[in-house]
Amino acid sequence: MSFPTPTSEPPAIDLHGVPVDHGGAGPGAAGGPAALRAAGVTAIPGRTVHDLGDVVVPDVAPGTAIERGPDPESRRPEWPPLRAVCASLHARTRASVEAGAIPLVLGGDHTLAAGSLSGVIAGWRRRHGASHDATDADLRDLPPLGLIWFDAHVDLNTPDTTLTGNPHGMPLAALLGYGVAPLDDMVTNLGVWDRSRAALLGGRDLDPGERARTTTRRPDAGRPHPWLIEGDAFRNETPESIADQVLDLVAPDAGDAFALSFDLDVIDPTRAPGVNLQSPNGLDPDEVFRVLERLAEHGGCRAMDIVELDPTADDELGTTAQYGVQAARTMFGVRG
Repeated sequence: MSFPTPTSEPPAIDLHGVPVDHGGAGPGAAGGPAALRAAGVTAIPGRTVHDLGDVVVPDVAPGTAIERGPDPESRRPEWPPLRAVCASLHARTRASVEAGAIPLVLGGDHTLAAGSLSGVIAGWRRRHGASHDATDADLRDLPPLGLIWFDAHVDLNTPDTTLTGNPHGMPLAALLGYGVAPLDDMVTNLGVWDRSRAALLGGRDLDPGERARTTTRRPDAGRPHPWLIEGDAFRNETPESIADQVLDLVAPDAGDAFALSFDLDVIDPTRAPGVNLQSPNGLDPDEVFRVLERLAEHGGCRAMDIVELDPTADDELGTTAQYGVQAARTMFGVRG
């Protein structure tokens, strides 16, 4: 696969911090943005980075504790502040994209992606002429934007399929239009992504309802679910080959673009322990970064999340935070 040669100054990067852990399996991810900044994420070689500070994260209602566990009706006390966070972040990333900048969002638990990435695609579509009330038919006529989702868990649960009730297991379901009631009116039709241009890499800990919403075969019009590429694929193919297949799905034509949501738990926890919910048998860091290098060569990444860093669980060297910084620099650093 050949990639276009950059011909102009790369766009600025707008950095947005989201110190939230209301939606996770436990506390700790709220410290992720500060840890990533301390590890150096604001310095990306050859790029102008504007650190726009943190989104305000409301507390849960006074006198109410987060009780993590099953909640099929999605009425847990953390939903109102999570929705507020996502709405604020949606407005931020949408503004960044409409202005021609690249939003780089630092988390924080993965629930935030419902806000960041709905804002990204809404901004993309508005920038290309979509109206606020655009229909599905209107959106099909716009330049496409693909989605790449690195995650051990894929986050495709809805309130009726979740086994844990954790909101951080639902953002992709909201973004792909499967229905997550507390988030749907924030995402809106303008913020829903095309399932046939979505690729999920490294998923290995899926609930039955999530697996039913994926396909392990490349999607087409007859398979309207995102493409799941599990860790086993890396035992049979090179990371570069996998990256090329992903790009051929999400951004196949010259000038096509994509966004990337990068959950640090995709890396095996023996190498990257500092995450909110560890899952064994993950990808080797070398595999992950070889994929990212290939995606970076394409040059079409228009937004990125780095999520689920829990510095309280990281090792003394802050290795997991350093991997987060390396991911951002790999995707956006200008090579001499």
